[in-house]
Amino acid sequence: MKHKSQSVSKLTASAPLPLPDVRVLQTRKNIDDAFVKLLLQRSYRNLRVSDITRKAAIGRATFYAHFSSKDELLKSQLNRMLIPMLTPIPGSPSLINCRALFAHVRTAPKLFHSIMGEGEISGLRVVSAALEAWLDKLLPQPNTTDTPLPVSLVKRFVLSTLLTIVSHGLQPGSSDSAEAMQFQFEKLVSSGLASR
Repeated sequence: MKHKSQSVSKLTASAPLPLPDVRVLQTRKNIDDAFVKLLLQRSYRNLRVSDITRKAAIGRATFYAHFSSKDELLKSQLNRMLIPMLTPIPGSPSLINCRALFAHVRTAPKLFHSIMGEGEISGLRVVSAALEAWLDKLLPQPNTTDTPLPVSLVKRFVLSTLLTIVSHGLQPGSSDSAEAMQFQFEKLVSSGLASR
């Protein structure tokens, strides 16, 4: 009996994970594409799940089989597209290289304005939560309580600085390059965390 269970566990350990169903992948792609197209036409605040399902040519039940809300859809998009644009810079006082994100803001300002343009009543809270979750992984809580600045304060400072630079880049007439935006971010964060 023991021999049989060992061989079954060996099979299970080496068995490949099942590939996602092609229809599921296509449905997700349709939802993602519809969502982005709609964000280029109207604000996130004014976007309804019914708008997304109509544009994606799917039923509401199909949408809810993939996402519990439009906020969860936005969070999924952010984790898939935006978060990978941020890379930690070990040993740097500014902590993060945001150039790829800033370049994306420069090339797709309408998209970012749609998501973040109306403050907390827009997708800004979802963006903030996704970035804060990423920063939680980047800046884990220290083991001691004798650090000059609490880690939670550092996270909020870095997050608000990042969002301020993005918001400034979305202002009418703003023409700062991704490199200039990164310089501004590094200057503000580095000086703010100088005593850390």
